[in-house]
Amino acid sequence: MAVKYKRVSGDAVEYAVFARKTRAEPLRQVGSVVAPDDDLAAAYARATYDEERWIEMAIVRKDHVIALWTPGES
Repeated sequence: MAVKYKRVSGDAVEYAVFARKTRAEPLRQVGSVVAPDDDLAAAYARATYDEERWIEMAIVRKDHVIALWTPGES
C-alpha cells in the first residue's frame, strides 16, 4: 500500500525514479521523489537526479509497482 503525503495544496504520492547510462545496462532505481502529479514528479526527478549523464530515465508511481516477492521471502 502506498503512503499518501499530505500537503497544504493537496495530496502527493511517491514515485520511484529509474535510469541507465548506457543501452547495454538495465534500468535501475536511482531514487524517489514525492509530487502531487506526474508532470511535477518528472520535473522533480530531472532536477534531483540530473548529476549523471543518463541516456534514459523513467518514473513510476510506487503504488503502481507490483511486487513479485519481497526480501526474505522464499
